[in-house]
Amino acid sequence: MGDGVELTVVAANLERGERDPVAQAEALVALDADVLLLCEHTAATAAALAAAGLAEAFPHRSDAADEGYFGTLVASRHPLASAEERDLGGRPGQVVDVVVDGVPVRLVPVHTQAPIFDRDVAVWHRTVAANAAVADEVPGAVVLAGDWNATGGHGRFRRQLGRHDLVDASAVLGHRWYPTWPVDKPVYRVSLPPVLTLDHVVVSATVEVVALERLALPGSDHRGLWATLRLPR
Repeated sequence: MGDGVELTVVAANLERGERDPVAQAEALVALDADVLLLCEHTAATAAALAAAGLAEAFPHRSDAADEGYFGTLVASRHPLASAEERDLGGRPGQVVDVVVDGVPVRLVPVHTQAPIFDRDVAVWHRTVAANAAVADEVPGAVVLAGDWNATGGHGRFRRQLGRHDLVDASAVLGHRWYPTWPVDKPVYRVSLPPVLTLDHVVVSATVEVVALERLALPGSDHRGLWATLRLPR
């Protein structure tokens, strides 16, 4: 796959809440990535990103800010061919197509329902399945990246990836345990490192995973992910 087209993607949960989004926005805009896929995106984070110069750094954007937990933003250095807000298993999401050096790729900023309460579990199952199923809609490359609220140990998550010919970038590179959550969440006043791998960069099997890194993101309880991918021509 060495003759493919390189694409760098940053996926991050911004953590909707009362934290000051300014440092977070400045850090995101400064990243030398091709695409940002952001979730828990609100009017406050949109304003902070605009003030930090998002439009100049990422001229092509699809903004679906929301004051709940399911606002998303796709910001790209490459042109958008289409952008659609849609229901993904009972929760709002976005499906965006971009063109990278002539190669189309479908992008989804993933945020599934967190299975915190018993009533959430069925919705969580539906959102995991609906996000993964987007891969069946196009013949080319697909990147579904963000907060899946599932670890690699979840059988349902693994089965959905297999059903739709998808792979988890961290597993491809041998990072079976690559924790991203929680960050800066003391337990009984003791700060602990992240212990759960809830965030994933998931790609169609034809996409080569070159590298994957975790990012410290100001003001978020998640680590972001930076993926270097190679798209097949």
